[in-house]
Amino acid sequence: MRRRALPAALAAAGALGALVWRFRSTVLPARPDHAPTPRPHRIPEPAARPSPDGRGVRIAVNPTSGPAWTSNPTDELRTGLPAAEIVELGPDDDLTAVLAAASDGDLVAIGAAGGDGTLSAVAPLAAERDLVLVAVPTGTLNHLARDLGLDDVDDAVAAVRAGTVTAMDLGVVRPDDGDGDGERTFVNTLSFGGYTDVVDARERMEPRLGKWLALLVALVRELPGLQPLHLEIDGTPTKVWLGWVGNGRYAPEGFGPSWRERLDDGNLDVRLVLGGARHSRVRFVLDVFAGRLLHSRHYAERQATEVRVTSLDGPLRMAVDGETFDGPRSFTIAKHRRAIRVAVPPG
Repeated sequence: MRRRALPAALAAAGALGALVWRFRSTVLPARPDHAPTPRPHRIPEPAARPSPDGRGVRIAVNPTSGPAWTSNPTDELRTGLPAAEIVELGPDDDLTAVLAAASDGDLVAIGAAGGDGTLSAVAPLAAERDLVLVAVPTGTLNHLARDLGLDDVDDAVAAVRAGTVTAMDLGVVRPDDGDGDGERTFVNTLSFGGYTDVVDARERMEPRLGKWLALLVALVRELPGLQPLHLEIDGTPTKVWLGWVGNGRYAPEGFGPSWRERLDDGNLDVRLVLGGARHSRVRFVLDVFAGRLLHSRHYAERQATEVRVTSLDGPLRMAVDGETFDGPRSFTIAKHRRAIRVAVPPG
């Protein structure tokens, strides 16, 4: 009996692996090797540049960020930038508080080693203090770092040593008429609707299943019970299953936006899964896997510089850079143009 069961179990495992691979390649297509990255510019004033040995730089390291098999980058950063202040966060340390505690004095750059959520938390502080942002990619996906041409710790060290930067916009979601707790910024994406329920479910299962299998299971579990949001988008009544807004124009078109060639184009990339028609969820999924999404009446995609959203159902559950929160009922999504200088390799 066991001998007959083993091939079936192996076949089931193989089918599940193929399904996860197909799902991942659809949701997150690989960035092509030929896709350009932002052009670096050397900071002209010597006093505004980090010293090649890292003097004037303070970097916080999130040791719990990234897959279990990745190593802690603290020693590598201290070797590559011996004069920089490298702070490894403890379990009770607050990332932004640690970086904000640095005296401005000779400080010219702050940064963090972590994933997109970590860098998203540091970005508004860098913008507020007009400091260069140092992004050290040690997270799971590292969307922002990949778009900046930063593949590993060595690239971040090379960027600091060269004193080369690129400008980046900051996305912002701003409550209207004092509704909510104030504005939030994002470096990659903002979303609302079904995605936030899926993210909450995925995070509960991720420790047991891993990121991609947990995401697939979360979609299967959550999608059947989801209801479309009743919104007004720029004054137009719209039913939406999922709203996704990118900080800058993403490629490719369709359901799997995965990379940007510029981070200072001033655009918001708005993508909506529409819920006005009967069986729209099923038809949307079929259109995704059939490759005809751009011609689907259940999907809309456009570029904008500002988007106004009002929820007719009350306050929205939202996510910025993958971190969910309870948002306002009415809000504006906009841009802080060229708000940050980010350290990038010299090319």
